[in-house]
Amino acid sequence: MADKLLSTLRKFAAEKNGLREQEQRLAAVERRLIATVGRLLTGVGYRVVPHDGHDARARGRALPRRLAPKRLTCPKCDRRFAHPLPMARHLSATHGIKSGAKKTAAKGKRPRASA
Repeated sequence: MADKLLSTLRKFAAEKNGLREQEQRLAAVERRLIATVGRLLTGVGYRVVPHDGHDARARGRALPRRLAPKRLTCPKCDRRFAHPLPMARHLSATHGIKSGAKKTAAKGKRPRASA
């Protein structure tokens, strides 16, 4: 009886070690895949940022330098933007508001007389 229990525990320990090794191999593959995707996205203008579910500022890490603070607020909703162009697109697409920055003819200029 003791021999059977001992052999079962040995099999269990061997399976557990095998699972741990498999987990380490999969983690290495995952890291390589994320690095490859990060390089590909960087070439297109995006980047991969690690996210573990916690706020970066709460842990004392600084925000990435390339991100501009979102200071512009949509007048119709709570959405925030860093630049006026995305906010204008949002207003037009979401709220149906056209921005008033249309080009107009210059005042005071007369058309040329044809000779």
